[in-house]
Amino acid sequence: MSSQPPAAPDDLTVAVLSTMAPEERGGHAVVLLHGWGAPGDDMVPLGRALIRPGTRMFVPAGPLPEFGGGRAWWRLGPEERPAWAWDDHAPADHRPNDLVTAAREAVLALLATVRDRYAPDTVALVGFSQGAMLAHDVGLRAEAGVDRVAALSGVVLADSLAALHSPGPRRPAFLVAHGRDDEQVPFVGGEQARSLLDRHGYDVTWLPFDGGHDIPGEVIGALDGFLFEEREPAARD
Repeated sequence: MSSQPPAAPDDLTVAVLSTMAPEERGGHAVVLLHGWGAPGDDMVPLGRALIRPGTRMFVPAGPLPEFGGGRAWWRLGPEERPAWAWDDHAPADHRPNDLVTAAREAVLALLATVRDRYAPDTVALVGFSQGAMLAHDVGLRAEAGVDRVAALSGVVLADSLAALHSPGPRRPAFLVAHGRDDEQVPFVGGEQARSLLDRHGYDVTWLPFDGGHDIPGEVIGALDGFLFEEREPAARD
């Protein structure tokens, strides 16, 4: 396993884990997005657990500093925290969250750089908590061009509903996992994410588990199969 210089836009720092030579193209590309307040390299151990031959793992650090050296994709203050989607429609007074927009654009730029530099055969997003919300948001957008999205202990944001209603010609498959005893992001948020995706015709693997706000072994095992098994993205209706 080797580490390569990060392929990233200017505003993201990215750790790269790879079993491929720097000049090799193709293979699997997986972008792992951490949760709020976690260290920027928080998802590196998960990347190490999942990596296999012909794979590159990209682990970007959120652009915003938080207490204790952690990072974030957006703030959680009352004026900055994005609204969650509890049904198909955003509130009448909803306005796009600037920090969510900036985080989305940064990850889209990273994905474009990865595709341009490595031409991977498959591209996947994996996110935990706040990173899962961002994975939903980016993965639903046609320009992301991802094949698979794994959202672990997250919800769908109101900012993501426009993309949910306007899918591209190919839809990614989703793995939605959530702990029944999650005290940080309620279990009902994961259930609602699954329901929204189901209703809009996405291929969804739903994985509830007995546990809290974490990534247990059974989820890592499910991720391993989900990310690398052969499957065709669902076509648009």
